[in-house]
Amino acid sequence: MKNSEFAAFVMTYERPETLLKTIRNLQEQTFPPAFIYIIDNSETKATRLAVEEMAGEDVGYYRVGYNSGPAGAARIGLKVLANRGYKWIYWGDDDDPPFEKWVFEEQFRVLENLEDVQKVGILGGKGGRLNRTTGRINTFSNHELEEQPILEVDSVPGGGSMLVNARVVREEILPDKKLFFGFEEFDFCLKVKKNGYRVLANAEIWLKENSKAGFNNKDFKWKASNFGKREVLWRDYYSTRNLLYIYFKNHFYKAFLFILVKSILKSFAGWRYGWNYGRKNFSLQWRGILHFLAGRFGR
Repeated sequence: MKNSEFAAFVMTYERPETLLKTIRNLQEQTFPPAFIYIIDNSETKATRLAVEEMAGEDVGYYRVGYNSGPAGAARIGLKVLANRGYKWIYWGDDDDPPFEKWVFEEQFRVLENLEDVQKVGILGGKGGRLNRTTGRINTFSNHELEEQPILEVDSVPGGGSMLVNARVVREEILPDKKLFFGFEEFDFCLKVKKNGYRVLANAEIWLKENSKAGFNNKDFKWKASNFGKREVLWRDYYSTRNLLYIYFKNHFYKAFLFILVKSILKSFAGWRYGWNYGRKNFSLQWRGILHFLAGRFGR
């Protein structure tokens, strides 16, 4: 694999300084992408002006003109880079670059050693498997990661060093822009698998990232919980709405009902964190449910 066949896109929204650090991170990789395409959802000119200062043959810029969300930006980035003939595309966020400079080199080393690599649609540096009853995307313990260097997964999360096979994009398998924000990577991964491609996670990279973060216990398994945190509460609207849509669309009816009931219960459970949190949480959970039922998506 030559790096001339590898490109990256990075989506951004009103974080020019953070974006510039991420661009430098990608350029300093031991196997850097030949081209870095910035998809700017910003509403001001600050990001464009910052990127122009370092733009060159290896950095391009596209201003969407409105906030299309991660889902819309990823759709643009994948289509443009696939149409330009690149074979593999890095799906990047402005605030979550690869954790070490050798990550891409390691990912492509793995791809070169896989049989029938053209049937690999996505390779990530981490991932999860879907429980089709509870709708939960389960991750892996360090012990499980040590047992199998390459894992078959159902999802690669944002910030998971996701590489996308451009063949997938040329077959018009693309992120759903109406999701806007929240589980757009998961929905995309499910589409890729549904069309006969494999979605894989590199367990060796994942273990090294856990180790760097100090998570060395063999039983350690990452589990995020934001319930009760007001600063990220706004995300629950998108999570509820989009998961209901994804599970219903894919006929995962047990998972759909589980998430529906869970969201209703969460709408009441939030009151234990106080009046302000409870009121906001109740509103967001029910808005997510009702907007799914009404078919109202986007921002």
